Amino acid sequence: MIGGREYTFGVSGKLHANSLIMYDHQTESLWSHLLGRAVTGKLAGANLRVVPALQTTWGVWRSMHPDTLVLHQKRSGIFSSLRDPYASYYLSGDTGIVPVQRSDSRVAAKAYVIGVRLGGSVKAYPFPVLNDHPVVNDEVAATPIVVTFLKGEASGAVFDRRAAGATLTFEVFRQGSRAGEDGVLQLRDQQTKSLWHPLSGKALSGPLAGTRLTLIPTTQSFWFGWVDHYPETAVYAPIPKEAGR
Repeated sequence: MIGGREYTFGVSGKLHANSLIMYDHQTESLWSHLLGRAVTGKLAGANLRVVPALQTTWGVWRSMHPDTLVLHQKRSGIFSSLRDPYASYYLSGDTGIVPVQRSDSRVAAKAYVIGVRLGGSVKAYPFPVLNDHPVVNDEVAATPIVVTFLKGEASGAVFDRRAAGATLTFEVFRQGSRAGEDGVLQLRDQQTKSLWHPLSGKALSGPLAGTRLTLIPTTQSFWFGWVDHYPETAVYAPIPKEAGR
């Protein structure tokens, strides 16, 4: 909805910084999916409201929502099989048709990041770092957040870690090995010792059982795409244990 009017979108076939460009059917303005903003056309400068969503594997999603409905579309041509036609692109060092606009060596160009935008601040959490640090307590734009990550599923979420009138600090309580395994990763807050689900943000047991953390909108992207659109981005790096003493 923009200005009280509903718009529908399609894929334009165009790229900006090797990223998808959408268009709306009503005005044919072009929109950046990473910015959520119209970049050309009648609606240039207009912004869409970002809705929190979860990007994960089918196994994890099904374990969380066993009664979920699935959008199904008949496949034809190159999309006639379940094989990902872009698998070779993911494995290659190429970033795309157009050379990257900004070279930034803080993160490998094809590494995935979880991108967070809050209160005018932008920060990226690289998957390679989250592999070793699946629970990150941090702060962005004065908002205390927790980043959670399932290494085997390449799935992560970001929550506001304020609940029940307190700012909670989270740690890994239990880590399993299979998608759908009960407790594939469970969090525990240090303040109440309640146990939490890492992707739903719901307290499973303890004094805060039933409480839900607020899910924060994020973008999962290749680093080169994220930094092309947000050159001012900060990058999370864990504090060495020696420095944290």
